[in-house]
Amino acid sequence: MPNTIQIKRIVFSGTVPLRHRVLRPHQRPEEARYPGDELSTTIHLAAMAPQQAAEGSEPIGVVTLAAEPMPAAPQAGDWRLRGMAVDTEHQGMGIGRSLVLASLGAVRQEGAARLWCNARIVAAGFYRRLGLEPHGETFEIAGIGPHVVMWIAV
Repeated sequence: MPNTIQIKRIVFSGTVPLRHRVLRPHQRPEEARYPGDELSTTIHLAAMAPQQAAEGSEPIGVVTLAAEPMPAAPQAGDWRLRGMAVDTEHQGMGIGRSLVLASLGAVRQEGAARLWCNARIVAAGFYRRLGLEPHGETFEIAGIGPHVVMWIAV
């Protein structure tokens, strides 16, 4: 399926339903909105299946990219990857990989030096296979679970 999906930019509101369903199902939908989502500099990408690529269709994967310094080791050109979610019916098909690779390309075009994220521990192996490295110790995000900061030079 990754060869047939389309990655496109969307407005932040298009990310919220999938983020809520996949990442924060036990929280209120408003909690799937992040600070900075509405900034003009924030990039939201969506993976669309060919039959769903029409306007108004819901994405099968989403990710948000924001110009934001990496905690504990900030540097110029830092961009944060956050809110990445792939519909449960489409997980394991390479859609997350396609979103991360598209994210690297998108932030590279913005002049980024590094892309980082707070990776859930259960997803750390996925990010490591794509070249991201852990930075620092594991930490807990209340109500969500254990995470580790991961990064990659762009």
